[in-house]
Amino acid sequence: MLVKVEDGFYLNSQHIIAVKISRNPHEGTFVVAVEYTPNSVQSTGLLEKSFSNGAQAEAYLQSLHQSISKS
Repeated sequence: MLVKVEDGFYLNSQHIIAVKISRNPHEGTFVVAVEYTPNSVQSTGLLEKSFSNGAQAEAYLQSLHQSISKS
């Protein structure tokens, strides 16, 4: 099943390897990184989204989790 990870960017839920979140202490932003396998199994892709606060990052993670859980 396709999962919307960003406007205009969808991934098959089976291709998502990991979702990582980190905080940039210098800028005070939160970064959510989605690691996935593209068409080639020999390489991986990385999509990073930056959020200005933790609440926005948490809302994104919750919507991503709900989309993945439906599949």
